Amino acid sequence: MHLKPSILSLLLIGLSLFCTPVSGVETLSLEALHAHWLKQVPENQQGLIGAPLCGVQVHKFQYNTVGGEGEPTNASGALMIPEGSAPACHGPRPLVLYAHGTAIDRAEDLSAVDDPSNPAYHLAWRIALIFAAQGFIVVAPNYAGYDISTLPYAPYLNEKQQSRDLLDGLEAGRKLISKFQHRARDNGKLFVTGYSQGGYVALAALKALDAQGQPATAGAPLSGPYALAAAGDEVFLGHPNFGASVYLSMIANSYAHLAHGPLRLEEVFNPQYPDAPHLFPGNVSKKRFASLVQAGKIPLAAIFQSPPTGYDNIDALHESLFNTVWLDPTSYLIDSAFRSAYLQDVMAHPDGAAPPDGSAPDFSARLPSLPAHPDNLLRQHLKANDLRDYVPTMPLLLCGAHRDPEVFWNQGAGTLNALLDSKRASHPALRYVTLDLDTHDVGNTFSSHGLTAGQLRALKKTALAAQSAFVVYQYRNTLDNVISLLSLKGYHALEEPYCSVVARTFFALF
Repeated sequence: MHLKPSILSLLLIGLSLFCTPVSGVETLSLEALHAHWLKQVPENQQGLIGAPLCGVQVHKFQYNTVGGEGEPTNASGALMIPEGSAPACHGPRPLVLYAHGTAIDRAEDLSAVDDPSNPAYHLAWRIALIFAAQGFIVVAPNYAGYDISTLPYAPYLNEKQQSRDLLDGLEAGRKLISKFQHRARDNGKLFVTGYSQGGYVALAALKALDAQGQPATAGAPLSGPYALAAAGDEVFLGHPNFGASVYLSMIANSYAHLAHGPLRLEEVFNPQYPDAPHLFPGNVSKKRFASLVQAGKIPLAAIFQSPPTGYDNIDALHESLFNTVWLDPTSYLIDSAFRSAYLQDVMAHPDGAAPPDGSAPDFSARLPSLPAHPDNLLRQHLKANDLRDYVPTMPLLLCGAHRDPEVFWNQGAGTLNALLDSKRASHPALRYVTLDLDTHDVGNTFSSHGLTAGQLRALKKTALAAQSAFVVYQYRNTLDNVISLLSLKGYHALEEPYCSVVARTFFALF
């Protein structure tokens, strides 16, 4: 049980935010970065990312923040500072605040550029190559619940906690920058980005900055579940996403740690899997995950006991997957009575971005509005953490891919783009771009509003190159069967470097 913090304790946290270096400086020389770029980066990504211009110093730091119940806790993060004689590597430099995606291993540490065994090792190098080695200072929090944090759970997709966590990390990172006499220093420009869960966290942080009257210079939330309530409905209605056994476990455990109206986990999960919501993040490598499945701690993918009822509009891929992957009449994750109650609430209080008949939402016909008054407690929490109520004041880039089997386009970038389109008249200062990386068999994959002609020319050049490279790399073995499981394997993770490169070009416009 976690003690609820007093008002005094919360004030003390705010006043005593600290930034303590945790380990020595790791220096990535320009030569080491170049060698990694050549040997570890896929060839068709090398040209997009570009050869490194700067060396990078990596500092690990610790800071104070809060947990999902508002309880005081700590977290750690990485500060990456470019260095070198090239003009981009010294003097006043822009800062990128980076939010990472879903991690099931508690050891996730974005400062781990010297530890290939760390689960964040490859991402840390990618952030260094895409941003820091091109002249951006980077602050990348690990989040509460990870690495050296003492919080025993992750406040996953908790808007208020995760936005505060990220901004606490930003403030701590900036304090640490000021302590060093580097030639590269913060020039006051702030760009916020992140991928997957991090796309959601980045948008939540942008919203919080706007609420504080301190907007970022620009934002690029990438492939995130912004319409969170609709994403939950899609799963329960009969379109589970790849990895749903993990995502549902993490969301439920997060919402079980709320100050008001916490979920009762025993009502959500099949009694056969009482430990499932407590497994992540933990000591869970890919090999360890397989051992958890073998030990009967969590099903590999089976979410429900029986097929969805109430409509028959399931596409061929999902129908096939239900029969072979997501369905098991004896070993399933979600309690059937809870699922039934959830679906009854969906029918009574539908979400405009997840039609209850299972069809794809038609954004040209109606706005993807939130459910009006959901009664189901999980749906209430998903609605409370949904980001559809936010209209950004800064330029915004949305990026993803429409066949993504883990973070659905329609309940992510598609919904947000439709809502921004509807706000043009009432918010004439809106500036945003939406990029679908996957050009295979679709129409418009790039749309924009409010940018200048020169900005669009520069951005489109990078966007078209990223789309071309993504499609070639993603479908190199499956050109004739793009909805096959093989073509979807790794699809979501593959989007990240391409979207991040486009985000870097987007930031350079401002």
